[in-house]
Amino acid sequence: MRDHHEFDSPVDLPGAEPGVGAPLRWTTITILTASLFLLATNAATLREWVEEQTPGPRQAQLAALAVRWEAATSVLGLGTPRAALHRQWKAVQAARFSEDQR
Repeated sequence: MRDHHEFDSPVDLPGAEPGVGAPLRWTTITILTASLFLLATNAATLREWVEEQTPGPRQAQLAALAVRWEAATSVLGLGTPRAALHRQWKAVQAARFSEDQR
């Protein structure tokens, strides 16, 4: 022991492998990739979120931008999987609520 806060590891830990990036870089790339994927495939949710914000000039600009973004992604068919899943969810939700009211 070098000082009272450090302990020798009971397991031999390997050194850094050549060619392996830093964990922070990997995490950053993963988060950016997921964010871009969600931005492209979940434009309807982004639009809905913007529309729920407090009305004002900035919100109106963002809402218009979100509507244009949703239109652009729908032309490419990027929102199709989300829309299909949303329809299924609403059907299940409607069936569940209709059973609860009986």
